Amino acid sequence: MEGPRVSLLGIYGVAEGGHEDSSFRHPSSLISDFEGNLVVADTGNHRIVKLTPDGTCAWAVGGQDFEGDPRSGTAQSEFDRPQALATDTENNIYVADSRNCRVQKFSAEGDFLTVFGSRRSANGQFRGDGPLGQALGKNGRILVGDSHTAAGGNHRVQVFTPDGDYLYQFGSYGTGPDQFGGAAPIRQYGFDHGPGIGPGPIGPAALAVKTQPAHLLEQNVQGGSIYVADCDNDRIIAFRGRGVPSLHIGVGLIFRPRQAALDRAGRIYVSGVHMHEPPLQVYDLNQPGKWMVEPECGWVWVFSPAGDPLGRIGLTATHKLMEHHPEAGLHAHGYGLAVNRVDDSNLYVQDDNLIFSYKVEW
Repeated sequence: MEGPRVSLLGIYGVAEGGHEDSSFRHPSSLISDFEGNLVVADTGNHRIVKLTPDGTCAWAVGGQDFEGDPRSGTAQSEFDRPQALATDTENNIYVADSRNCRVQKFSAEGDFLTVFGSRRSANGQFRGDGPLGQALGKNGRILVGDSHTAAGGNHRVQVFTPDGDYLYQFGSYGTGPDQFGGAAPIRQYGFDHGPGIGPGPIGPAALAVKTQPAHLLEQNVQGGSIYVADCDNDRIIAFRGRGVPSLHIGVGLIFRPRQAALDRAGRIYVSGVHMHEPPLQVYDLNQPGKWMVEPECGWVWVFSPAGDPLGRIGLTATHKLMEHHPEAGLHAHGYGLAVNRVDDSNLYVQDDNLIFSYKVEW
């Protein structure tokens, strides 16, 4: 692979200029549609922004106050910290309206189409921090990661029709081969559902699904067609069919994975957040000011369709497969990750309030 060439999109800020303002405030999810546009979940501004391939703001959707500044809301086309996106072949956009525990669907032009989900634990409902991951699967079905918090959650992936009708679910709470989350030790930031790992419970986060026929024919030897970021267990789980676990990817390499994306060759791109904290035994519980957290994950891992590590983007040192652009930062605290669906030529990576556009050539 050639060293990536980098351009930047976005700056930090409240979108004070209305929806035409392309400032971002802690975005947390990116998705490319089938025309090469980039859709951003501008989480801190409680809105969704669509950017053309040259970075121009095409439109934005979200609540606004009387002065035109962004705000959270519960009406249709309003959001409370949206954190996951998916698009279908008609470029309709599914938005995980996370804190409102629902999914809203919009047309390619940003027009509201439908909404489904609410806060509880029945089929078709969400708990915890709400839905944190989405992907389109076979026959246009939408897969949604149903998260958890220290107060509880659903620890599962739910599958819906394109119109939001519940179909089935898979996954549960634990550390087994098809489970999400783990134990609940006390950590610097409170309770953490995970085997002694980073700050804050998450549960199943990003989802990515193979939908191309060539990929599906290979799935029996390549390990699966549905990839779920099992954030608290430090791994990506590959599932077959209706949720049969077949492969664990990135064990020992990735820490608290939050976003994942597939390119047309079936390569898997994964972004992480925090590495492990030291064991609880090293803490003096009477001196929390001295507790330490390990450095952030400052890179994006890339795996083959079979789960073999190919390299990583974001290091300060040159990697034999991928070179880090010296002016692009370390992706110190970004979740967002997307591959251009037109030709795989661009990998979009969020770093706090910037979005890096890497020119990638394998």
